[in-house]
Amino acid sequence: MSPRRLEIALWGTAGTLLLVAALGARRPAVEGDGAVAVAAVDPHIAPVAGAPRVEEAGAIVEHDPFRLARHPSPIIFRPELEGVPPAPRPPAPPHPVLALSGILGGPPWEALLDGIPGHDGSVVVRRGQALGPLRIRKITRDSVIVQGEDTTWRLGMKRVWQ
Repeated sequence: MSPRRLEIALWGTAGTLLLVAALGARRPAVEGDGAVAVAAVDPHIAPVAGAPRVEEAGAIVEHDPFRLARHPSPIIFRPELEGVPPAPRPPAPPHPVLALSGILGGPPWEALLDGIPGHDGSVVVRRGQALGPLRIRKITRDSVIVQGEDTTWRLGMKRVWQ
């Protein structure tokens, strides 16, 4: 594009914008087209255009505009707890101390276990048996696998050193 054509295009655009601005300024404001009429109560203090009136402010607060659900939070704000760390969780109950006392029989094996919660002394257990939260998963000729809620024990026979 030559510099002369560019200059003509810019002058044409400027003229069009001036014409549109002049026509918009001459058009009278029609009620309901979004124009806001502001009446000054005091010549030194003019209200902000479009600010809600007092009766409208109450309706805005009732509908809680800053929450998606449009109702108050179920958690009450307590400023005295601000910055206070939450209470620590109580410690988990200790795991039972299990011990394998002996293996009985031949296939299918049975085992003597000590330390089963709720039982005094040794208890004879079989594969698949449940004792409260403990379940006997496998018994071999020299070990037992016991599964708890969050722990699995592999108990072996104690051997005398020779």
